[in-house]
Amino acid sequence: MTASEARAPRPAAEGPDAAITLTVLGCRSGAPDAGSPCSGYVLTSGAGSILVDCGSGIAAALARSGLDEGLRGVVVTHVHADHSLDLVALAYGRRFPRPHAERLPLWLPDASLDRVDRLDDLFGIPTLPDLARPIAQSFDVRPLRLDGADEIEVMPGLRMAAFPARHAVPSAALRFSCESGTIAFSSDTSWTEGVLQAADHADLFVCEATYLEATEQELEGHGHLTAELAGRLAAEASVRHLLLTHLSSWRDAEATLAVARSAAPGMAHISLARPGATWTVGA
Repeated sequence: MTASEARAPRPAAEGPDAAITLTVLGCRSGAPDAGSPCSGYVLTSGAGSILVDCGSGIAAALARSGLDEGLRGVVVTHVHADHSLDLVALAYGRRFPRPHAERLPLWLPDASLDRVDRLDDLFGIPTLPDLARPIAQSFDVRPLRLDGADEIEVMPGLRMAAFPARHAVPSAALRFSCESGTIAFSSDTSWTEGVLQAADHADLFVCEATYLEATEQELEGHGHLTAELAGRLAAEASVRHLLLTHLSSWRDAEATLAVARSAAPGMAHISLARPGATWTVGA
């Protein structure tokens, strides 16, 4: 099924294995008591689950969701703390008190692989052999080439491609495809061709909208989007449903939604990500 033929995402319900469900574990789009303000999402199909980003508080949210039981791999878009810090907590949970026998694939931008070694240097526990190098012992660390050329089968029936986003550190815009549709993630980024390629005709596009208003340095020097730019980018990429996330303040949520809708007046489906919310592509 092509993207233009697929249904727009709807609130998740039981469906066939070909469908893929996005669960929001954390994002800064809801009130502080709604869940972690850091980034974490799970993609689930009949074959299992993939965790996308693992910021602070996400390991606990994953355990509460029950989706950790079928976890088949982890993808980190970039190594800023709000997207990656809970890799240590997740690794601890997989190693103590009873180690998991298998290591999970962990994909992150190839220029950032040294960061996980440094986390093990900081948080390894030499007196507990099962936690001496918790990330190396828990994960099979694999590089992401940010050129869009390689498609990786992250679990049966679900493929991933990574494109270059534009941020202060190497950052991966992601495109996940299955038989029934496509879900894309902008990662943290300014407007750039790689993100447009990742989002092209996606059924669901999870896009950062950090600012309502921003300076040139905040947008291009550091690498973020405004709500207006997120709406315009999604419209140019012809996505079916735009899911706004990564706001700098939850208090801006309704204004962010209104601005993005104004920037993409022809787009029928624009929503705010909320911790605990689920959407399904293909049914």
